[in-house]
Amino acid sequence: MQRSLVNKWIFFNPTQIIFDFNCLEFISSINYQKIALITTPGFKRRGVVNRIEKILNDRLLYIYDKVTPNPTIEEIDEAALAIKPNSPDCILALGGGSSIDTAKSIARLISCKNDVTLSNHFRKQTPFREEDSLPIFTIPTTAGTGSEVTPFATVWDAQNEKKYSLSGKDLFPKIAFLDPLLTLDQPELLTISAGLDAVSHALESIWNKNANPITISLSTQSLHFSLENLPVVKKEPKNLRARTRMLEASLMAGMAISQTRTALAHSISYPITARYAVPHGIACGFTLPALLRFNAKADDGRLLNLSNALGYSSIDGLIEALSKLCNELDVPSYLFKNVPHIDQMLEILNEMFTPGRADNNLRSATVDDVKKIILNFYKREGSG
Repeated sequence: MQRSLVNKWIFFNPTQIIFDFNCLEFISSINYQKIALITTPGFKRRGVVNRIEKILNDRLLYIYDKVTPNPTIEEIDEAALAIKPNSPDCILALGGGSSIDTAKSIARLISCKNDVTLSNHFRKQTPFREEDSLPIFTIPTTAGTGSEVTPFATVWDAQNEKKYSLSGKDLFPKIAFLDPLLTLDQPELLTISAGLDAVSHALESIWNKNANPITISLSTQSLHFSLENLPVVKKEPKNLRARTRMLEASLMAGMAISQTRTALAHSISYPITARYAVPHGIACGFTLPALLRFNAKADDGRLLNLSNALGYSSIDGLIEALSKLCNELDVPSYLFKNVPHIDQMLEILNEMFTPGRADNNLRSATVDDVKKIILNFYKREGSG
């Protein structure tokens, strides 16, 4: 008799979610008096920061609008150093995963009594004396990372070409304000990369040793929305219905990984992004069809159930659909633009096994397994 895929599990996600059009108006309900806003220069140019200033008035204490994609340890340390003397009592993030992860990191750093920096924490293993960040509020503007409902923050060490994570229950945002209208201006590459990140989160939380009935349900519904609507938002960027569904897909996948974390696709992706600057979702997404085939050999029923729920009679049908999706979204072209030669991938093969990610995978993988997946992709897509 086949063992049940779930025996004991816990689900904990304390983030309140407000999903509405024009939901910026709801940020007036933030019950703090000294708010620091973390965002990118683009939102100031587009007038969104000005709207927030008018809503919060004198409660908006400080605006940091210098967040960059894949924020580095040094950038976040400098931001925290600039903001801390203002003594904010909460942090508000506006933007995609980079803004939200920067905000989470700053919230932890500012509250830490021993003035530890990210540089010392990650490079010298200096511990935080406590994990009790300032309260965090988020306004996600991309449909992908789900960081608005997770207890994780990704930071990058450009100097050593590494990716690190902060984690802890204190990094769960208090409230996530989601407005599909704020996603309408996403450029094409960001739309595709973020969307593939959401697809990766959903799939990886299902083929995950930490999966439970709630995460599987959230991820299955997320994939219903993303597989149908991601090609639509590529072709019709202003399609509000499709943008809404993608934001919902990202949210549900984020809630799923808040419990399970990610698995092998993300583990493979980290050195590809760190070394070759491949957008995160592209670096995750190109392996998804092959990883589904790989994990199918250890299926306990969940992958077949997923395939059936998505309208396919077999796992092979879902594999084919994922391959078609990657080609529709020009994933090979985006990948080969940064990593044209297979030798570049093989150079970092041993770096593709991140503890706490690769070992979450439903089926254990070796370096040789990953090598075969990457070699087959380059051979099939005609590069290398």
